[in-house]
Amino acid sequence: MTIYIVGTSHIAGESVSKVKKAIAEKKPGCVAVELDMGRYAALKSRDNGNGKIEMPLLQKAIFLVLRHVQKQLSKETNILPGEEMLAACECASEVGAKVAFIDQDINVTLGRLMKKLGVFGQLKLLLYMGVGILGIPVKGLVMSKEIDLNKVPDDEFIEYAMGEFRKHFPSVYEVLVVERNHVMGRNLRKLGDEFEDVVAVMGAGHVKSVGKLLESDKN
Repeated sequence: MTIYIVGTSHIAGESVSKVKKAIAEKKPGCVAVELDMGRYAALKSRDNGNGKIEMPLLQKAIFLVLRHVQKQLSKETNILPGEEMLAACECASEVGAKVAFIDQDINVTLGRLMKKLGVFGQLKLLLYMGVGILGIPVKGLVMSKEIDLNKVPDDEFIEYAMGEFRKHFPSVYEVLVVERNHVMGRNLRKLGDEFEDVVAVMGAGHVKSVGKLLESDKN
C-alpha cells in the first residue's frame, strides 16, 4: 500500500493546483480528505454550519470570530476556505476513486474543545482572536516573517506556527491538532489495508505528525 499525503493551506490557490496534480498523476483507488460528512455538506452548500450546530453564546462567539478571520484572509487570495477539499472530491470522481472522510466529527471536536477550555479558557481565546482582528499586537503571537497567503507555508514556518500555537493554547492544540491527527492516522491505516494507493489531503500542520503515526505502524 502507498499513502501519499498532500499538505495544504485552506485558502491558498496553490493548494488547489497541488491537489489536482497529485490525484491526476497518482490515480489512486481512494482520496481521503480532512473533512467529516457534516463539514463536507456545509462546504458544498457554502453554509459554514452556524445554523446547524447548537452552541452556547460564548462558544458561538468564538465560532463566528474564527469564521470572520478565515473569510477576511480568503478575500486576499480569492479562494474560498476549503476549496481544495472540494477539488479533491471532484478530482476523485474524475479518476474513479472513492472519497473517504477521515476527520473527526465536528460536533465531537467542538464539544471536546469547549470542555477542555472551560469558561476562562474560552474567554482567553476569544480575547486573543478579538485583539488580532483589531490589529492589536499580542506578545508571543506575532509571526516572525511575512507569508504569501496564496502558497502553502514552508516546513520551517509551519513548525514555528504550530509551536507557538501549542505554547499559548495547549488545550486547543491538544484537541484541534493532536487528537485529530490520531483520528486521521487511524482512518488512513484502515484505508491503506483496503486500497493499494491512497491520496490524503489535509492541512499542512497535520502532515508531519500523521506521517509519523503511519510510519510507526511499519516498524
